[in-house]
Amino acid sequence: MLKRSLVSLTALMACVFVSFPALAGKHHDEDGHALVQDVHKPGARIEFEEDQDEVYDAVQKGYVRPFSEMFAAVERDLNGRIIHVELEEDDDIWIYELKLNHNNNIIKVEYNAETLEMLQIKGRNIKEALKK
Repeated sequence: MLKRSLVSLTALMACVFVSFPALAGKHHDEDGHALVQDVHKPGARIEFEEDQDEVYDAVQKGYVRPFSEMFAAVERDLNGRIIHVELEEDDDIWIYELKLNHNNNIIKVEYNAETLEMLQIKGRNIKEALKK
């Protein structure tokens, strides 16, 4: 069965401690969601509902990279402003689902949260949104 789950805003905060060892002393039960969302983008709406322990485990196993790395991948690949971010697990693969605004067009893109490889892109005028 296809497992689809959204991770709560605080769920994405789980990666910070993996990426920043100086913060690793903090126990994940205190704020396990803080590991993923290590940066904020103004105007980007974040939606999550996943249990913080599941996200923490995914981060510890290397299945989820922090927001800062995901944002860098998007900036490398695409033109536009991120307006929506979701992190979900789909058949044991963690995926970042994003919506970007590029020239008043909404572009939907998926990245593998572990490898930060672009998996899918949809929308109007996609060629203009892709960086060459």
